[in-house]
Amino acid sequence: MTLLDDIVSSSGRKGGSGETLAIRGGRPLRGSVTVKGAKNLVTKAMVAAILGEGPSVLRDVPVISDVAVVRSLLEVHGVRVTEGEEDGSFVLDPAGVESAHMEEIDAHAGASRIPILFCGPLLHRLGQAFIPDLGGCRIGDRPIDFHLDALRKFGAVVEKLPSGIRLSAPRRLHGANIHLPYPSVGATEQVLLTAVRAEGVTELRNAAIEPEIMDLIAVLQKMGAIISYEPNRVILIEGVDRLSGYDHRAVFDRNEAASWASAALATDGEIFVGGA
Repeated sequence: MTLLDDIVSSSGRKGGSGETLAIRGGRPLRGSVTVKGAKNLVTKAMVAAILGEGPSVLRDVPVISDVAVVRSLLEVHGVRVTEGEEDGSFVLDPAGVESAHMEEIDAHAGASRIPILFCGPLLHRLGQAFIPDLGGCRIGDRPIDFHLDALRKFGAVVEKLPSGIRLSAPRRLHGANIHLPYPSVGATEQVLLTAVRAEGVTELRNAAIEPEIMDLIAVLQKMGAIISYEPNRVILIEGVDRLSGYDHRAVFDRNEAASWASAALATDGEIFVGGA
């Protein structure tokens, strides 16, 4: 694509977020690209692998920083992540899951909000979980109260420490009735990842229903979870004692596909977007 000819690296100049790219526009973009899996599904499916009693295979994984962050977090928690036989695939083996030190989590998390989603799976596997400092530099302006409130309803004990938050589950987590104030994607993911192995039935109302949420449900169902979607944004989850690994090809990244479409339109170009 002419895009490659129009982008010139600025010879090692560094900005606040890495190398600077100088882009010379004025040409239509023409050619073809193939979109990879949606990052908003891939990163959550990687976390879901902790819940399985065997390895999981995730396909169409994009090469992006968010995936690298989650991979690092999984590895410091003892999950073995290796490249699969198929290009762009991961094999995630949770056999060696263990607690990580707060400093390790903090060092690998960066600005990612992903560590909060580790809580449910780690509470099931280890009985405890840690979250680093939850200030704006780590989580941004998006509230995590929904996550913590939901985890409390499942039976988790939340303890605030100077370095972050420690969660524990003195007994097995149990199902809960949860009504979200608004359809939060992150809180919906938290409930799904926690409820699938909680004892009893969980009813989640006002759930998010984005395509990536539906694909996460598909991942969990492949692992053996019992989940049904009811009208009016209601999701029912019946907890099970154990889950297996999964083999899943991620739903395509609709945001990436839309970005290429917008680029073609803005430059009066023609781009074939494959895999969408």
